[in-house]
Amino acid sequence: MKYILKDKWLWIDIDTLFYKTVQDFMDALIPSKKMQHLCITNGWIMMDDIKVKRESRLDGKTLQILLYPNTNAYEKVEKDDIDIVYEDELVLIVNKEKGLLVHSDDGQITLNDQVRSHYRHKNYYDLNPIHRLDKETSGLLMYSKSCIFQPLLDEYLNQRSIRRTYYAFVKGKMNKGEKLSIDEPIGKDRHTSGKMIVYKKGQEAHTKVESLGYKNNVTALKCTILTGRTHQIRVHLSYMGYPILNDPLYGVSYPSLSCMGLVAKELVFYHPLKEENMKVSAELSEELKGLMLK
Repeated sequence: MKYILKDKWLWIDIDTLFYKTVQDFMDALIPSKKMQHLCITNGWIMMDDIKVKRESRLDGKTLQILLYPNTNAYEKVEKDDIDIVYEDELVLIVNKEKGLLVHSDDGQITLNDQVRSHYRHKNYYDLNPIHRLDKETSGLLMYSKSCIFQPLLDEYLNQRSIRRTYYAFVKGKMNKGEKLSIDEPIGKDRHTSGKMIVYKKGQEAHTKVESLGYKNNVTALKCTILTGRTHQIRVHLSYMGYPILNDPLYGVSYPSLSCMGLVAKELVFYHPLKEENMKVSAELSEELKGLMLK
């Protein structure tokens, strides 16, 4: 589709759409029934500056959607110099540093706090993470900027059409190019709070692994998750005999490395406005690059 952003409104050229009615458009791109209702009743979706009904046919020039309908109370935090890797009208992708929680319920400053503080002067953005990263895991995290399209991004995640690839640095040898497919269910460890284990009655979990090379008893692994279980990669690799360096729960100590050896390296996703697959990658730190086979 062809579109432009005017102030907070997304103007879409109707001639570039393949839907017959407003309802058809909303069913495809705004899957939340609640959000559809708000768009119609509040006039957040219009055609050629005129309010529409669900059954209105798309036969005008432009379909207009109020992309940012809300005003939020984003507060300033001390550190909000976030590492933005990619940004457009709809999504924001940031590079999370190690040791930072995405969410918190105990008053700690989180990545969410930093992101919202950074955009407090554009407080009409509805900045909410689409997925999560563990506290000690660094790398890419996607945010939605619009409450209108967040349900669609959430659906993409649930349908596994947002593909997340990690680099894990583990103890042990796996020859370059060697692959593993780990299909072991994961559940809570009843004996240790906050820890997960491979458990036959747990939730299904699928991780695909490929070795990028072996050096000095450390293997660099490319890991793609097909499910999003808590600590999934960490649990699966430890279970298979490849503990992640400096993982405090499942791994092994590696004093010469200042972080845990797990990075959310790449996001691949379909962009509903650009109508194309996007790939966003993060740079490895210099010390992690040093562990890679040259």
